[in-house]
Amino acid sequence: MAYEVERTEDFGKGYLQDIPETQPMQVQPAGFAGMTPAVAREVAQIQGQIMLAKMYPRNMKDVWNKVEGACSRKNLASHAIYRYARGGTDISGPSIRLAEALINAYGNAKSGFEVIESDSDSSRVRSYAYDMETNTLQERTFDVPHIRETKKGRTKLTDPRDIYETIANQASRRERACILALLPSDLVEFAVSSCYKTLEQTVDLNPAKIRNMVESFAKYGVSQVMIEARIQRHVDAMTVTHFVDLLSIGEALRDGVGTIDQYFDLDAKPLNGTAAAEPEKPQQPKASSKKTAAKAQHAAEPAPAPQPEPAPATEGSMAMDDEGISAAFDSPMAGPESFDEDDSLEGFYDRA
Repeated sequence: MAYEVERTEDFGKGYLQDIPETQPMQVQPAGFAGMTPAVAREVAQIQGQIMLAKMYPRNMKDVWNKVEGACSRKNLASHAIYRYARGGTDISGPSIRLAEALINAYGNAKSGFEVIESDSDSSRVRSYAYDMETNTLQERTFDVPHIRETKKGRTKLTDPRDIYETIANQASRRERACILALLPSDLVEFAVSSCYKTLEQTVDLNPAKIRNMVESFAKYGVSQVMIEARIQRHVDAMTVTHFVDLLSIGEALRDGVGTIDQYFDLDAKPLNGTAAAEPEKPQQPKASSKKTAAKAQHAAEPAPAPQPEPAPATEGSMAMDDEGISAAFDSPMAGPESFDEDDSLEGFYDRA
């Protein structure tokens, strides 16, 4: 027997209004209880990376071959070594570019940095390098003030782009330290030596190139003294690494990326070797003073008493008295001046 129900517009309206709206149930996998979805997703991603690293472990032979191939490229080799002068000593080491190439060739590892917290004055940053195959972590946590140090003092940064560039600059240094601490030291040394070999083979450093480079810098207002102050040596003694570093600076000045005061000391003084070459000029008057003294002494001596003229020698006679011998040596070809002229060369060999 069928029943008919009269349907009206208000049928069940009050009942449906009493039922609260519900969201779809989210079921967390086992082991993720108590975690927020974002944290659970991050943990699951890391676990997946570790599992893949265990399934496909790295082959160290392939790693060395990849490092050698990467360091044989001129572009990487020219930016692989950082170098700067401090207290007359060159300080160098692997750059962040070389460290990134090494960790990519190493495989099953990653590196980077992240901002933990930030306010208007400073930011707390964490740099890390993580080996997923051995579960080894290297990290550095540090604070970056939102200021820029200049010769005129400190400048507070307010532009978000300036703040990010300052954070990225300091974070990259810590990231490089984490990578180098994570990788085997012999692998890093092999990469540095390979980059030096690549530079020696691809860059032909000669006096003409150095002279052209100095002339090119002069167009931007950079003098040779400023260049020598940066490399802490004369331009003729610069190395291939110095030359490549100066070329990269020249490109930055040409493209307007940097300014002269960012790379060079505007108040640079000549090196000691350059200033020491000037005092050698007064050595020439030293000989002339000896000549003058010798002439004065010669003039101060009393004139010898007049002697009677000797009798003329007979034809075929070879005799000559003492006065004749002394007169022969008093000729302009001899005397104190001739010895002073030889003495004036004593500084010549020191200058050569």
